[in-house]
Amino acid sequence: MFPKSQRIRHILKPRFAFQMIAIAFMTAYSSTLLGAQGKNTVGVTADITGGGANITSNSFAPFLGTYPSIAYKTHGEHSTLDSTYGFGFDQNYTNPKYETKSHNATLAFSTRLGPKWSFNVADTFYKTSNISSFRLLSGAAAVPGEAVVDEFQFAFTPVFLQSNTSNTATVGLDHIFNKKSSFTISGSYSTLDYPDAPQTTGVLSDQQRISAVATYKHSGEHYSWSIGYSGARFNFAAFQDSTSHSGLFGYTYQFSPVLSLQLNVGPSYLESLENTKSPLGTNVTVTLKRVIPKGSFAVTVSQASGDTSGLGSISRNRDARFDMTHTFSRTTSLSANVSGFDIEGLQVIALSSRGIAVGGNLAFAFSRDWSLNWGGQYQHYEGYNTPGHSQKRVFMSLRYSKPQLWRF
Repeated sequence: MFPKSQRIRHILKPRFAFQMIAIAFMTAYSSTLLGAQGKNTVGVTADITGGGANITSNSFAPFLGTYPSIAYKTHGEHSTLDSTYGFGFDQNYTNPKYETKSHNATLAFSTRLGPKWSFNVADTFYKTSNISSFRLLSGAAAVPGEAVVDEFQFAFTPVFLQSNTSNTATVGLDHIFNKKSSFTISGSYSTLDYPDAPQTTGVLSDQQRISAVATYKHSGEHYSWSIGYSGARFNFAAFQDSTSHSGLFGYTYQFSPVLSLQLNVGPSYLESLENTKSPLGTNVTVTLKRVIPKGSFAVTVSQASGDTSGLGSISRNRDARFDMTHTFSRTTSLSANVSGFDIEGLQVIALSSRGIAVGGNLAFAFSRDWSLNWGGQYQHYEGYNTPGHSQKRVFMSLRYSKPQLWRF
């Protein structure tokens, strides 16, 4: 199923280039299918951002950057396509000064194959040294409660000057039995590549993750439940390969139009050549979403046992997240998030880490397309035999945003 471990480092970079080409090809091909019968929209965002950060020292140093992005969407009678590309550039005036570049591309394509079947494809690509900062500075803040539960994400995102590259592609097939019951089968392929650096030796490893999920779902008036199976295979360049099996049980309840709860829980079993503490574990995810006047917030806590995190080999990953948005008036809005993770390696001699990230953005729109944004961020990571690393950042940006620049 996977190439040998020693080959991973040599094939990952060509594969990432291929994945980006595949995203562009699928976007063009899908738009051709939908263009004749669908509504097409092109939107852009561009800004000039400046501020101060203490990324590499204890004192603040100024930085100047820009985060342009373009989005293409088309909606046909039976199919939809959403795609985006974002670029980030920072010039940091430390001594010596340095620059960072980030890339992000997403694709989501869905089509109905008949009255009861639908097909979905999604891909998310990042090449950046700091995903949290890129999302905050580019304005790609998470919408409370709209995180894709089934989409895998690497929990460990270290703050290094060297960029790391991640990509997750997902393919799914849905079948509707009736108005209350459906069946979904999906597969995902994730890759993570770290640059060659002395501080990552024996800590971070290029890797691949391939998984398959089958789920049956039944819905009621105010609730739904699901049951299924998930299997995953992990291939590391610097550690032993592993396989995990997990049972899935989910329950969602809509208490009211403004309050909902989602629970996913199940046992897991790990097969690994590593000398692990225990092959048994539990996976849990709980999300509470609340809509408030002129805003909303969501709280999510989760544990994944016998999975990859991006740090070391197989681990038990715990994380929590709080996201909120609030609109004060027609021109002023606030978004904020707090997230934290705790990674515990499952090997007898294991790597562990924990971290927290806090960020917020206050936006003032002085016209339909232009806004001023003020924000700040704090990040702290520790563990894996290091005393810890902290980063503080404050910024202001002048942003132009036109979600419907061109419609055809």
